Amino acid sequence: MQLTTVVVAILVDVASICPAGDKKINGFALQLAPSQNAVQPGTPVWKAGAAVFVLVKTINNSQQTVHYGLTNPGFDWEMDVRDQAGNPVPETEEFRKMKQNGSFTAVRNILVTLKPHETGQDTIEVSYFYNLRSPDKYSIQVRREFPEVGKGFVASNRLDMTVEQ
Repeated sequence: MQLTTVVVAILVDVASICPAGDKKINGFALQLAPSQNAVQPGTPVWKAGAAVFVLVKTINNSQQTVHYGLTNPGFDWEMDVRDQAGNPVPETEEFRKMKQNGSFTAVRNILVTLKPHETGQDTIEVSYFYNLRSPDKYSIQVRREFPEVGKGFVASNRLDMTVEQ
């Protein structure tokens, strides 16, 4: 009986560290949608070599006003990009150099304030940061800390997408 309790406790701890789906904190959530034009939701299918955009919708159903900055999507959002086999997709040379040199380039300087029950939106050109040039099925999930709503990361849904020939 005690061994079963310990195993269940360990599984609960692992699930909280590696969420399979989205993770809200006190009503604050992230939602991903595909986009072909970086502005409006679209279909999760792109031609090989096309820019792959996702929209990140921040949903504040908490009781807190939340403030956060948007400077460079590669650093604002922690991205988990996987191929069809579940393997991590390699970063692009540009993103590796940016991280390696510590040359954080602020491409924008936006302070977002979301009051309770407000939403915000950001756009990520995923193909700028991860190599999505080969036809395959991919998936992406993003996460970020929002200390004003609670401890830990808020994680989005996992978005399945296809890059065709």
